[in-house]
Amino acid sequence: HAPDKQGAFAEIFRVMKPGALFWGQEMCLTDAFDPNDGYHRAVEKDLMLGIALREIATFTAVNDALEAVGFEIVEANDLGVQEGPSTPWYQPMAGRRGTLRSAFRRTPWGRKAMIGSLRLAEALRVFPRGSAAVVRMMDQTADAYVKGGESGIFTPLYCFLARKPG
Repeated sequence: HAPDKQGAFAEIFRVMKPGALFWGQEMCLTDAFDPNDGYHRAVEKDLMLGIALREIATFTAVNDALEAVGFEIVEANDLGVQEGPSTPWYQPMAGRRGTLRSAFRRTPWGRKAMIGSLRLAEALRVFPRGSAAVVRMMDQTADAYVKGGESGIFTPLYCFLARKPG
């Protein structure tokens, strides 16, 4: 997840043989993302914090970066969107299904219990200081993944196949 996609793609392009194929996967904002929508911007901000990016690219930005360095795009799709019955990619993080333990962990009470347990473990020096803060940030990121997936504004599954001409 390079912040400078064009720079990363240029280096990949440089070392590939002519005619070779390059497959990649990117986390992207979808065409449904509205930069003027406060909810969309809040979800984007939480995602950027959790995945440590200063911005999340759109499908167009990824494609433009590939083409700018010379790649020909053979195929590009959001594999998070499936035809027919399927389980959404974000469902495991939603905590609405699965074992009782995993579902409880995603409830507000389950989260409070986990954070409280971690704080106690930090105080007893079983876990290093800051462990609870890391888990809290991971929970916030998981929530953002679910919100982004449910609203259709984010996908971690934008996949592309590109060819170096020649």
